[in-house]
Amino acid sequence: MTNPVDLRLPWARAAALALLGVGLALAAFAVPRAEAKIPTLETGVSYVYETEPIEFARVKRAGARLVQTPLRWANVAPANRPVSWDPTDPADPNYDWGDMDLWVRRAVAAGLVPVLQVRGAPLWAQRCAPRKADTPCEPDPALLAQFAKAAASRYSGSFSGLPRVRFWQGLNEPNLSLFFMPQYRDGKAASPFLYRALINSFSAAVKSVHQDNLVLLGGLGPIAVPGYTIGPMAFARKLLCMKGRAKPRATKSDCDGGVHFDIFDVHPYTTGGPTHTGGPDDVQLGDIPKLKRLITAADRDGRIKNGYKRTPLWITEFAWDSKPPDPGGLPLKIEAQWTSEALYRTLHAGVGKFFWFTIVDYEPEPNVPFSISIQAGLYFWAPTLAAQRPKRVFYAFRFPFVAYPRRHGLFVWGRTPGSTRGRVAIQVKGKRGWRTVAKVRANKHGMFQRTLKGKRYGANRRGSVRARYQGVESVPFPMRPVRDFYQPPFG
Repeated sequence: MTNPVDLRLPWARAAALALLGVGLALAAFAVPRAEAKIPTLETGVSYVYETEPIEFARVKRAGARLVQTPLRWANVAPANRPVSWDPTDPADPNYDWGDMDLWVRRAVAAGLVPVLQVRGAPLWAQRCAPRKADTPCEPDPALLAQFAKAAASRYSGSFSGLPRVRFWQGLNEPNLSLFFMPQYRDGKAASPFLYRALINSFSAAVKSVHQDNLVLLGGLGPIAVPGYTIGPMAFARKLLCMKGRAKPRATKSDCDGGVHFDIFDVHPYTTGGPTHTGGPDDVQLGDIPKLKRLITAADRDGRIKNGYKRTPLWITEFAWDSKPPDPGGLPLKIEAQWTSEALYRTLHAGVGKFFWFTIVDYEPEPNVPFSISIQAGLYFWAPTLAAQRPKRVFYAFRFPFVAYPRRHGLFVWGRTPGSTRGRVAIQVKGKRGWRTVAKVRANKHGMFQRTLKGKRYGANRRGSVRARYQGVESVPFPMRPVRDFYQPPFG
């Protein structure tokens, strides 16, 4: 979600707060018993707009491998549909690719994997009213496919020396009226069925350029507001022709032959902490397991058409506004702790990639209150790039680490800053400062996880633990985790 002014209304209607105790044991997701097999965490940063090399260097420094930006169809295509042109040709003079070429070049040069989100639609490519470029009303699937083919051809790795882009996302949050219309027709859901035609057409076009290009479903927004948004669970069931909440299964529909995409994406913005759950059709952080069940069932019943046995689940947008600078944001210390927990818990719930939104706070606007602006960046905003400084959450995102006292010892998990192997020192803070109590080995992906048996640190819920790797310390993780409380993501 990138329009905080409108987002505030859904959050105000979200489900009431349910206090969830983290406690000494994990409350929302079980700790895997087979500690030798550690899921690999890969991170990204979304909505990086600038083309300055320092921006991409910061993404890389944040421990991220992937970087995402919107490719706005209406900005690249002509304002009026030409009488004569080839919309599938990336070199057609009616297209203006602007800074996108430079963005892709510099992202790849920084060692990052680019993800392009084809977003919005020109007014002439929409089939109903009201027509808005960033909130398209029933975009034409055939016209979207033409543009998708042009874009995928331009960034195919064999056009004009430009690098290849392999990850392509078809539109943004199609279950929200902020970004897709219509959501309903005659009181019945319409967007899931319209979007199915769009993503199938989009996928075919992108894969016609390279069969191994990967298509992301448009990331679904987190909550249901009747008449305004369709909850992501309900949207996904209708899109995939599934039914049933507790035990999802296929309907009798042929589902247009199935839904063609490679990666399911959700934006589980949360009105609380990393264990917070929403309503029956919402997907906040604590709801990831029920979404995973639905995707697994859709794979089993052949509704999702791709080359995977199990469709990957990504989060390409998530964040909390921080305090400071947002007076209504999450205090810096809690934000850092909750971020490490969010990465740990969603990874073990089946999320393959996790993107933070975004790299730097939005510039303050004099007449816009903090409550409806974006202060969720990994860096504080300043007038110049050189003056911008990383927040505490930057270090938690770069070097995530959690520590939970358990009956048989102290459970620790984390990922090294550069995702590299090596020995990691586990340190506990005592009266005389930090001291190393154990050393664990990070695997080739920088992942480490272990229960330090017999270590009773934190049994009294006091103190904190940190990890140290090649001279770099993680943000200390408290033995007494902060309980869930109501916290709008954008303050």
